[in-house]
Amino acid sequence: MTQTPRSVGRPRNAEHSELARQAALDLLQEQGYASISMEAVAERTGIAKQTLYRRWKHKRALILDAFAEQADKLPMLPTSVGPEEELQAFIRGTCRTLTGQCGRTNRALMAEALQSPEFLVEFRERHLTKRRRQLRGILERQRPGLEDQRLETLVDLILGPIWYRLLVQNAPLDEAFADVLAQQALATVAQT
Repeated sequence: MTQTPRSVGRPRNAEHSELARQAALDLLQEQGYASISMEAVAERTGIAKQTLYRRWKHKRALILDAFAEQADKLPMLPTSVGPEEELQAFIRGTCRTLTGQCGRTNRALMAEALQSPEFLVEFRERHLTKRRRQLRGILERQRPGLEDQRLETLVDLILGPIWYRLLVQNAPLDEAFADVLAQQALATVAQT
């Protein structure tokens, strides 16, 4: 029987990790990405800086980890509904999520992503790609056999207005908007 080698040092403290993640998200909303430092997270949490640096190499790693953890806690879509209802639930859920703290965090992260190609790559890999894949799966169930380029374009057509309202217009992502977008998306998918 093979044994897993024991790691050196003390095990990671889950409570410290959660405190650091929450502090990073709070600071992100209060100050913006550029003003955050590992020192500020250490000061806010009472966790030693070296402990933070052992867990995350830099603030980008901490913030993206905190955001990914927050996004992973979002409720999953209902699976017992038809593809049309699933698409509407996805759009409504996305809009509802981006209305709160997650939306403010997304704005701050996207602002940094526009300034830093490395950050954009990580942000895309850790978060954006996951949401696109989820939406793509819904569209594939609705229109099996649709070619890749059309699927990707449909994903852009659905997510584009949401991001535009969030980042450019700072307009409400309310249920009325979500329902109109869902109706238009369903009509577009039906024509494809």
